Amino acid sequence: MERLQRTTRRLAPVISLTAGLILGAGIGLPTAHWVAGFLTRNPPVTAASGSAAQPSPTAQPQPSSASSPPATPVATPTPSVMACAPLAAGQQPLDPLHAPPSGYTMVGALDWLGCGAELLPPAGGFTVGDAWLVALSYSCPAGTAAATTGVTLTVTQTSAQPGSGPEVIAEGRADSADITGGGPAGSAVGPGTYRLSVSGPTACLWHLAVYRG
Repeated sequence: MERLQRTTRRLAPVISLTAGLILGAGIGLPTAHWVAGFLTRNPPVTAASGSAAQPSPTAQPQPSSASSPPATPVATPTPSVMACAPLAAGQQPLDPLHAPPSGYTMVGALDWLGCGAELLPPAGGFTVGDAWLVALSYSCPAGTAAATTGVTLTVTQTSAQPGSGPEVIAEGRADSADITGGGPAGSAVGPGTYRLSVSGPTACLWHLAVYRG
């Protein structure tokens, strides 16, 4: 009897440990499944925060639907314009050219700015298929008109047609003026190939353009 009690006391720890392992395994298995299910249904907050922190696409500027304003013709300086003297004391600035008369438009390629004597275009003649006028604005130092005989500034046209001679189409008799001309009595010049000659003192600044009918 005493031997049986000793054997029982020796086996008691083994039996307790085995029972504990079995019981722990029985509880731990469903617990592990529950934890895995919770993590699957509820992803970590850090992952959600990382997704929210992604930079949003940058908005691209949309093209404007407004149409651009029409370009304004700009006078082409002649080769000698760089040698033109600045306005003298008391000299009037250039006035804007008169607007083209009804039925006429400015020819953008026939628009020049210069001073003194000049042939236009510098490289040769120009051809116009309709009637045309010349517009001239000029400015000379104060007292230039009084020191000259006749006109202060003259614009003459030379036609390439056989038998035609030079014809004055614009002239000024004052220190400054804004003129639109086309020959005798202001009539328009007919179609053809022409070259313009500007005559006047070097100190006179001018702006000249052709208006086509």
